[in-house]
Amino acid sequence: MTRIGTALRSGATELRRTPLLLALLVVAPAYVIYVFTLAAPEGPASVHVDGAVVQTTLPEAFPAFTTPMTAALLAGITGLFLMQTAASADARLGVAGYRAHQVVLARLGLLVGVAAVATAVSVGVMLTAFTPEHLAWFVLGTGLTALVYGMIGVLAGVALDRLPGVYLVLFGSMIDLFIFQNPLATDPPDAATFLPGHYPLQVVVEAGFTDSVALEPLGWTLAYLAVVTGLATLAFVRKLRVS
Repeated sequence: MTRIGTALRSGATELRRTPLLLALLVVAPAYVIYVFTLAAPEGPASVHVDGAVVQTTLPEAFPAFTTPMTAALLAGITGLFLMQTAASADARLGVAGYRAHQVVLARLGLLVGVAAVATAVSVGVMLTAFTPEHLAWFVLGTGLTALVYGMIGVLAGVALDRLPGVYLVLFGSMIDLFIFQNPLATDPPDAATFLPGHYPLQVVVEAGFTDSVALEPLGWTLAYLAVVTGLATLAFVRKLRVS
């Protein structure tokens, strides 16, 4: 545990030395959520929640579903960064006697921390424009969305070079969460059910606009997260052993 804590602090120091990533954690939520909120025209909106329709306004609907999208984008880019930029640091830890599972646990712990920060900042910005019905559930759904995409960012960092990986995380999260999972859409495609953001965004939307939150989407979200975390861990360990 001491070694894992040391590696975790070392990774946090590396993140602090990356001004672009730190700027994204602060600027991106404010920019994305505020732009969509300000651009939303005044008028009614019908939010589709698990077969039901909830009436609200566009300036409230837009920040509700751009918040998890922003947190997911930030966590996904961080996951990609951990596999691309921190590879040399991981190799040095291996030379220093760290075992693969110690490095992996430290990096995954760092990713969880970044996802928590991205969630807190994004929700904090959103609260200036919209207050969900169940804030705690909303935060949980947003955090799980961020973690799922953070693990996908790790997988992208293993399989792809930096530029295509960034494009995949950037456009993949926006296409999934803003287009396919858009709660304003009346007839989403069948493929939307199988995308990473389907179940966590369902938790977010129910927490934002209804009196209760179903546990089934939460269960599927946790199962999906367990699968991508397992795949990301295996990919991470394999890359460490190869390097």
